[in-house]
Parts: sequence; structure tokens; C-alpha cells
Amino acid sequence: MSRPTPAVTISETRNLVLPLDTVLEALVHFDRIGTGVLTHGEVLQARLVSGSKRGDGIDVALRNAETRVVEWHRFDFSSITAAIISFCRAKHIPLPFSGVKSLTLTREGITFRIENRVSLAKRRDLTQDLMGQPLRYAKGYEPHAIIPTSKTEAFV
Repeated sequence: MSRPTPAVTISETRNLVLPLDTVLEALVHFDRIGTGVLTHGEVLQARLVSGSKRGDGIDVALRNAETRVVEWHRFDFSSITAAIISFCRAKHIPLPFSGVKSLTLTREGITFRIENRVSLAKRRDLTQDLMGQPLRYAKGYEPHAIIPTSKTEAFV
């Protein structure tokens, strides 16, 4: 009976630092996919908001295309996260599906943090080929056939 091999664990942390302009581009992109408010006018201004009663997020000033009235719209972290993920997929930026994702407001814009842990089974040493035959070296390539000639060369 073969003994179970221990798993290899890989921990990965990614910090995507997105300036406000890129986050705004992601919001507009995500808004166009749905029928959101940003498709009905011109974006005039955006600002990061933290510590307000309505929570952290981004406020966007939008001039309505028909009425020319300027209105402010708040995007919370869940909307921003969905927009960033959609934007990354559209730009072919790989993101782990199962990673824990979080947002943080910074001076540079928004930091999108992804923490992921993957466990892989350790690969066993191969002793047989696909047909079940024992693995063999080609003639002249056996480990004992390698003759070092110097510290930097070997003849096979």
C-alpha cells in the first residue's frame, strides 16, 4: 500500500493599486454592461469618500444628457469590487476565482487585495511509463554513463 504524499501549499497575495481614473474607467465599463446611471450622462468629477455616514466609496458627479442637471451618485465597495473584477476580466488580467478579495482606500486610489491559498498533491516519483513498463534510460544516457571531464563539462 502506498503512503499518502504530503501536499504542497502555495500562498499568494496580490495587491492591485488602481488610481482613481482606472477605478472610474472600471465603473463606467461595468455600468455599460448593465443599465446603470453612468450610461445616461457625462462624468464630470469623481472623488474617494471615507468615513462618511453612508460608508466608504466613490462619489461621481454626472451631468444628465437630457436635462443637463448635475447629480452625485455613490458607489459602495461591493459595486466597486464587481466593477474591478469585470474590468480585469475584460482586460485579460488573471484573477484567482477562490481568493479572498478586499478593497482599501489609499492616497493613490484603491488597493484591490487578493489572498489565495492552494494545496497541491506532491508529485510522486515515476517508476513506470504510461504502458506500465518500468522506466529505462536510453543507451548511453544512464546516470552511470555520464563521465565528468572537468568542473564545467561532462561527456555523455
